[in-house]
Amino acid sequence: MESSLRNRMPIPRLAAISVIPLALLGTTVTTASGSPVAKPAAAKAAFGLDATTYRDAAGTARSSTTEGFSVRTARSGETAVVDSSMASDGAISASNPHFVDLAWKTYSNKARYTVVRGDAVLAELPAGSTSFRDTTVAPGAKYQYQIVPQLVGNTTQARTFGLQVTVPAPESGQSDLATMRASATARAKAAAAATTTTLTWTTFIPQKRLDAPLVAGKPACTYGKGYSFGGDNRSFNWRSSSYRTSASAVITWKSKKVKGHTSIGTTHVYNKKTGKLKAKRTDSGSKMQVRKLGSGSGYVDIRMVTHSTNPFCSKKLPNAIDGSLQFKIRSNGNWEIRSGNHRQMPSHHIYIYNGGRVTDVYKRKAASPWCLSGSGPAGCELANLTGYTGRYK
Repeated sequence: MESSLRNRMPIPRLAAISVIPLALLGTTVTTASGSPVAKPAAAKAAFGLDATTYRDAAGTARSSTTEGFSVRTARSGETAVVDSSMASDGAISASNPHFVDLAWKTYSNKARYTVVRGDAVLAELPAGSTSFRDTTVAPGAKYQYQIVPQLVGNTTQARTFGLQVTVPAPESGQSDLATMRASATARAKAAAAATTTTLTWTTFIPQKRLDAPLVAGKPACTYGKGYSFGGDNRSFNWRSSSYRTSASAVITWKSKKVKGHTSIGTTHVYNKKTGKLKAKRTDSGSKMQVRKLGSGSGYVDIRMVTHSTNPFCSKKLPNAIDGSLQFKIRSNGNWEIRSGNHRQMPSHHIYIYNGGRVTDVYKRKAASPWCLSGSGPAGCELANLTGYTGRYK
């Protein structure tokens, strides 16, 4: 995935990032050229952001209206479980055994949106689109949807939304309406019973070894020609214990307390000819940050800053791993990236751990070591976490 964050010393946002498409938030499906895979749009959604005003069909299961869940009948006559917990932020979902509707508030009439489900791009929608219907769902399935804008013009109000949806599954002899009432109640109870959730942002160098960066063809680090720096030799595996930077926010839902954890990976230098370890140092990580910005009914706002330099390199070298993020997360599994950007080296991975379930929020492969050295060809602009820049084909 690809994106950009504001730093503690704010990194300026880019209004446009050439024509290099940034990968979608969450697990991204792209073509060999890096462009999102186009999928045909499905039927028009019946449930919009105003779904909470539709006829209440909760019946006796009034508790289903808690935690933002309710059973509603749209003007079309269709009935669904509506999750309005993020309606005030600009997103909503509705599900019944046969479809899932998504609706959102666009930040610009020129913005085009991509809808992602798990690992698949479901649709690339035309400018002005504010809803989508997915009819390829399976009763009883749990899906992670992402609503990702293409960034154009003023992007200060751009948001990427992540929505967790459970498709109601009728039991033998049970009507769809009874199924939806039961589903709404179950989802509300699960959200209310949530204990802890962890949001983690890691950066890593995928290679096993990486040559020292050069500036104007000359080494900018203590060890130059004949030496290499150790990478993390890994991919996007949240279980890996190797990283350059790691920041985690552990949320306790009962108290809304947030406990932050930050860590910096040790930098190793190797003799390229013999492969032997020459030296190792660890950056202080003093600029790493995890803090709570605020909270409310069922949600917490979090700010993260990731920052680390190569301790063997000159301070004149713009080699810092840099990024910052403002993130809204809910106890029911929904989330929103409100702002953020990061330098495109190394690789970035943001994910949520919740009761043994891991949700990928964002993945972006490292662009080039030049992004740290400040030399070489162009292509190391900041990546914006609220969406992506590029052209549809």
